[in-house]
Amino acid sequence: MRVFLTIFLLLSSITFSSCSSAKKFAPANKEIQQPLTGGNKSALYKAKMKVFGNFFSGLVLFKYNKENNDYNVVLLTEVGLTLCEFYCVNNQIEVKKASSLFQSKMAQKTLAEDFGYLIYELGAVKKVAEGVYKNSDKVKYTLGTEAKVQRIRKRRLINGIIVDLEKYKQGVPSSIKFKHRGIKFNMELSLLKVS
Repeated sequence: MRVFLTIFLLLSSITFSSCSSAKKFAPANKEIQQPLTGGNKSALYKAKMKVFGNFFSGLVLFKYNKENNDYNVVLLTEVGLTLCEFYCVNNQIEVKKASSLFQSKMAQKTLAEDFGYLIYELGAVKKVAEGVYKNSDKVKYTLGTEAKVQRIRKRRLINGIIVDLEKYKQGVPSSIKFKHRGIKFNMELSLLKVS
């Protein structure tokens, strides 16, 4: 009898939760913009990465082309050699070229997702709490006092991520910190130049 009651309660809770999960998403509020859409053509950041206990540094260049509405994201060494280059259009990001250090599909996918959080258009969002919005991909955007994105969070069992954005200058954050959960990879970006 207890087994039957437990199974019944479990199935009914699953049924009710699946029926109530039909959520409506409103079009993105014009006040909410992705962090790197400040009307600038390019932003250059100094990157510090910690991967499985190893420390790397370099540069990250976000280059926006208004005519085609696309982005190029280039990960460079400190002397300017290209390590990895991504191309993003219509919220789809792909690897254009990668050096031998970035031939791993996992590394390319992780970096592409990280950079995508900064440049993808929000699309439809739902207000979850005061100053917190969630899109259909279950990515939460927390706004600060100036209606700028201060935190981006995606919860997953493996490879969840929190992106903290601080001190906006000329429409872009001067500090961006990526903290991954489930894999040993963290990255900090510090703004060097905006044009």
